[in-house]
Amino acid sequence: MNATCLLPIWSGSLTRICRKPRLQVRNFQLLSQPRHFLPTPLPPRCRQFSSQPTRCRRLLTLAIETSCDDTCVAVLEKDVGPKGAASLLFNEKATSANRSYQGVHPVVALQSHMEYISGLVQEAMRALPDASENKGTNSKDGDRNTNIEKEKVLWIDGKARRKPDFVTVTRGPGILSSLTIGLNTAKGLAVGWDVPLLGVNHMQAHALTPRLVSALEAGKQERAPEDKKGNLEPTPTFPFLSLLVSGGHSLLLLSKSLNDHTILAEATNIAIGDMLDKCARAIVPPSVIAASGDIVVYGALLERFAFPSTDPSTVDFHYTPPAKRIDEIQNFESEYDWFLRPPLAESRAMQLEFCGMNGLVLKIMQDRPDMDVEQRRVLARETMRLTFEHLGSRILFALEKSEGRGGDKSLSGVRTLVVAGGVASNRYLMHILRAMLDARGYGHIEIVSPPLSLCTDNAAMIAWAGMEMYEAGWRTGLDVLAMRKWPLDPNVDGGILGVAGWTNVQEKTS
Repeated sequence: MNATCLLPIWSGSLTRICRKPRLQVRNFQLLSQPRHFLPTPLPPRCRQFSSQPTRCRRLLTLAIETSCDDTCVAVLEKDVGPKGAASLLFNEKATSANRSYQGVHPVVALQSHMEYISGLVQEAMRALPDASENKGTNSKDGDRNTNIEKEKVLWIDGKARRKPDFVTVTRGPGILSSLTIGLNTAKGLAVGWDVPLLGVNHMQAHALTPRLVSALEAGKQERAPEDKKGNLEPTPTFPFLSLLVSGGHSLLLLSKSLNDHTILAEATNIAIGDMLDKCARAIVPPSVIAASGDIVVYGALLERFAFPSTDPSTVDFHYTPPAKRIDEIQNFESEYDWFLRPPLAESRAMQLEFCGMNGLVLKIMQDRPDMDVEQRRVLARETMRLTFEHLGSRILFALEKSEGRGGDKSLSGVRTLVVAGGVASNRYLMHILRAMLDARGYGHIEIVSPPLSLCTDNAAMIAWAGMEMYEAGWRTGLDVLAMRKWPLDPNVDGGILGVAGWTNVQEKTS
């Protein structure tokens, strides 16, 4: 079974959604199968993932993510070393209500973070491994007169639990007020537990998420018979292309190493996720939006509306990729009295542009408020198609510049495209990208994307980014502040390591 099979493109749904006023909590455990990914409920205590006395030491972190309107907490355990397998012990989120404001409202998001973060942290602490499962310990629940190393133990509900080796948190980019809640909570835990703090970049975490998924699969293989074990090294290996698409960011990157992600193309105005949300609010009938409850994921709703099906995984998109550039820049002339123009149709600039499409769609709907449902579905499908082909065109431009006749070989060695961020959960996007690469002679480029539960904001990806940074020697000072903007590219203000607050303990000792 190769690594790509373990990182399915279209997959999964959350098996448990608890709805309360202004709250959506998701609790899941990751299970990977070839081309299929099914999260399943995670019990409060997951002993099968706990450290065993006969195993090597495992790193343990509690992670917090509050960059937008999701309050996320996770607990991740990993074998020490670059090929270490991982186990996700806890991963939950609470999402603030947004339908009344037709999207994220910073004040409501802030209130939601303050209301739910403490409870989620408390639940996460209960999921920490038993201290008795540490190598060299001998304890019984509730018995404090043991030989457990006290500095490595937390007593939770009268039971000895392993203390995390460090606390990971999103430092930026994001909404400043939301980030500050998570960062201050993480600082308090780090001080109270006397462990290091890791403040990581949210977009870096998205780019690294497929490596988390492969490490989790390695954790399963580690417990399998010897003849069924595979390569435990996290994949994809560097370098690879990263397409990060969300409500706040649209970036095409060349990911060369953990902290080196060079920008190849980026949005010049609004992000693709923001554009899809705005279009969804205009195109999807109000009755359909109202039936979605208090928490509406507008971009996902647009896809479901455009391609109605009882089983989204079996949808036939009836899509034929453009064979040449001239084909992908043609206007869509509808059978009605409106048309759509592809973004940057007359330019080969390495830019991503979504504002024009957004304005055109809103104008179409403004002029036709009584548009019938079938016509709305056509508009939804074609809006997404032209937008996603625009993304595909910039990927093709980058590959052609490198691998075409007289190419500069800048992408030499790249065999993988990582698609991550909330919009990566869109099956139509993944279908179009795969079809376009195949049609233009780049079938050897594999596309990997996290399972749906890890495409949107989550603390598991933050925990994994913290693991990789921690093992590379990086630590964050307790005096750092949240950052609304934080570039990935080392050529832009120094990138991830260009901000104040980093210390490398390996460099100090070398």
